[in-house]
Amino acid sequence: MRKLRRFAVETFYHVTSRTNNKIRVFENKLGRKIMLITLQDAKDKYKFVLTNFCIMPTHIHLLIKPAIGTKLNVIMQWIKTRSAKNWNCIHGSIDHVWGERYFARELKNMEEYEYVMNYIDKNPVAAGLAGSPEEWKASGAYYSAKNISGLVDFNPNETRKHTKLLSPIPPLVSQILPQGQLSHVLKYFGVNADAINQLYKIVKTMPRLGEMRSIKNPLISLRYFTDTVDYFIYEFDGLDTMYGKIRKSIFPFDVIHMELKLSEIKNICAIKLDLSWDVCNENYLHTATYSVLANETLGKFGD
Repeated sequence: MRKLRRFAVETFYHVTSRTNNKIRVFENKLGRKIMLITLQDAKDKYKFVLTNFCIMPTHIHLLIKPAIGTKLNVIMQWIKTRSAKNWNCIHGSIDHVWGERYFARELKNMEEYEYVMNYIDKNPVAAGLAGSPEEWKASGAYYSAKNISGLVDFNPNETRKHTKLLSPIPPLVSQILPQGQLSHVLKYFGVNADAINQLYKIVKTMPRLGEMRSIKNPLISLRYFTDTVDYFIYEFDGLDTMYGKIRKSIFPFDVIHMELKLSEIKNICAIKLDLSWDVCNENYLHTATYSVLANETLGKFGD
């Protein structure tokens, strides 16, 4: 007998299931349509959150969180049985559509969640089925990019932007982000991360050397920081020379303005980068900070 699996409630799972003998059941539009309809019917029948999915020719991926009172094994059994019946009915067959039992891994933290989210998005791209995640219509990336509600659970005001950047990461971003921080972003967010795209766009608009030195608080600055030192960079020559101010935590009012070498700053142990800017008008001054490692989906896990 198969060992009974126990699943936690109110927890995200990465679920994958393959077809019998890896037959390309979902290779054509009809096969994928059958699976899409089945997933939508499952959403109507059971209570669960589906934040991402992808239907590949031989398997499916789901990023799913069953609600309290709803069991993952019940949902998956219904999805596999219903899709198999629909497939056999349309094709006039009695074949086994699905292979062995599905795989399900509990996601224990936000880093795992973001990694799986990005992994599912990249599946059709890695297989050569699409040029970018949102081009593959049988996926959560397509539904969120097109703002199609009902099947995928996402906030329309926080639609994921699948901005296709050059791969590998644009040299400008590789040049500016400390290596450890860049490696972290690539591992858990991928080349299409909003943070990388935002950084790439804003750094391109930074003033060149000599343009802003008379202004004490420029609208845009790069903030490199450690536990003891802050570097606020105002100007950049696009290569290695930067200009800004240095502020030490033990002497916060003792600020030094000078040119710096980007290569030297990046070599400092444990240094990180934030992107900050001030938005001004006649009535107020508002300061906003955008962190390269910001997590907009943290709330999906609760406390």
